[in-house]
Amino acid sequence: MPAAFDLAHAFTARWEGGLVDHPADPGGLTHHGVSFRWVHDLAEEARRRCLREARRCGACARQGTSRCQWHELDMDMDGDVDADDIRACTKEQAAALFRRHFWDKLNCDALPLPLAVTLYDGAVNMGPGRAVRQLQAALNLVGENRLDVFEPLAEDGVMGPKTRATAQAVADIDADFYSARESLRQRDAFYRQLAARRPSMRAFLTGWRNRVKALGDYLAQLEREV
Repeated sequence: MPAAFDLAHAFTARWEGGLVDHPADPGGLTHHGVSFRWVHDLAEEARRRCLREARRCGACARQGTSRCQWHELDMDMDGDVDADDIRACTKEQAAALFRRHFWDKLNCDALPLPLAVTLYDGAVNMGPGRAVRQLQAALNLVGENRLDVFEPLAEDGVMGPKTRATAQAVADIDADFYSARESLRQRDAFYRQLAARRPSMRAFLTGWRNRVKALGDYLAQLEREV
């Protein structure tokens, strides 16, 4: 079976393709799921980190290497980070960015497969904090009803050791796929609430809900195969 990240990204990549600049999308210009707003924020974060650590590009040993987080954002390699980098972004660059900033940062490799797949796709689509909160809410619901020993999780959007331990506990009783589907129900409810609260987002609601349904079908496929 392919590695867990490859299984997760295979689904996400189906829904994050093409160059899009929808006027209602707060992320702005987007290519393969990589939005200009997100890349701009990452570039600013990398710049502030370098200032804190007193690193300057001309004298930095990381410049132009994979250790430089600015380097991965300058996708057209012209020395700046702007909308042209979004246009130049390849599927491979998008996958690498998502792996570093979502999969690795959330330590998805430490999660049971269905929870990792669900969390990763949610993080790409909605942001990691919200995706983790939905996972925590699902684990709380399942844990309360199915685990003999259970301590409720703080639904704080932080992927910490208690959340990972509870994820493993539900997997140990074969409730990990059920928990992943419960997380998807949380996600679907969020989309409906967002569209009701912000009318400009209604243009995306059908696509969002289709994605949730498709991910449920993908989880069912994985459950048959593992």
